[in-house]
Amino acid sequence: MGHGGKDRWSPGEPVLKYQVEWEDQKIEVIADCDPLGREWRFQMPRGHRIDVRVETLEEGSVLRLIIGGESKTVSLLPGNRVGDPIRILLDHTPLELDVLDPIDLITREVGAAPGTSGQQEIASLMPGIIRKVMVAVGTKIEVGTSLILLEAMKMENEIQSEVAGTVLGIHVKEGDAVAAGALMLVIKQDD
Repeated sequence: MGHGGKDRWSPGEPVLKYQVEWEDQKIEVIADCDPLGREWRFQMPRGHRIDVRVETLEEGSVLRLIIGGESKTVSLLPGNRVGDPIRILLDHTPLELDVLDPIDLITREVGAAPGTSGQQEIASLMPGIIRKVMVAVGTKIEVGTSLILLEAMKMENEIQSEVAGTVLGIHVKEGDAVAAGALMLVIKQDD
């Protein structure tokens, strides 16, 4: 993937907007990627664009990022959970990143809890492949119940419930490729 060449995926692919926070830093990033999550484009502040190729070194835990011909190793530290800051080692330097999508930012701003409407829709935050659906329609769940295993950027992400309730609908199955924003599951929140 280069600055002047033809892109490997269509310009109609979903674009993800994030706010990334670490220590006392905060930046807004626009990202899009190929359907397999191997080639990423990041639009940084002031119009700077970064192209990144992602390679797996150890399945689910260690990645190599190739940025402008330079290689960086990212190791996912144990204990990361969806919704919490991401703890990584970047070339042996520990970092804790809080990656917020627009829904996270709105929720933070208005102070609303997830699922305040009585129903919670679980959508994919990035393109990926459904590796495992861990619940069925009608399953009673608690906060922290594992729902779906999603492989994105060559890493397995366990999607967990943020509410207690009952699974109302499942909109994906194992092996499905999902786009960013794709509805995966609906939960009826307990009263």
